[in-house]
Amino acid sequence: GVFLSPALILLYLGVSGSVDLGIVFLKLILRVLLPIIVGQILRKFSATIVNFVKDHKKIMNKLQEYALIFIVYTVFCRTFSNPTDTGAGAVFI
Repeated sequence: GVFLSPALILLYLGVSGSVDLGIVFLKLILRVLLPIIVGQILRKFSATIVNFVKDHKKIMNKLQEYALIFIVYTVFCRTFSNPTDTGAGAVFI
């Protein structure tokens, strides 16, 4: 899903352009897959971290929520900080 979604969106919208897929996949790996892999390794091999997370579950849940909000906010800000020729209708569709 992580790798197929951007290609399907570009295909669906009929957008063409020069996109360096190597850089796109590298960014996806670093931002999505690497944290998941590191988290799974820590979960499997580090009882100390597992116990810490269990003991502070309420705080960890809030941290997850705030991290997601931060990610969405930064993407939103980055999207609208770059001036483009896109009209308002294309943004909301």
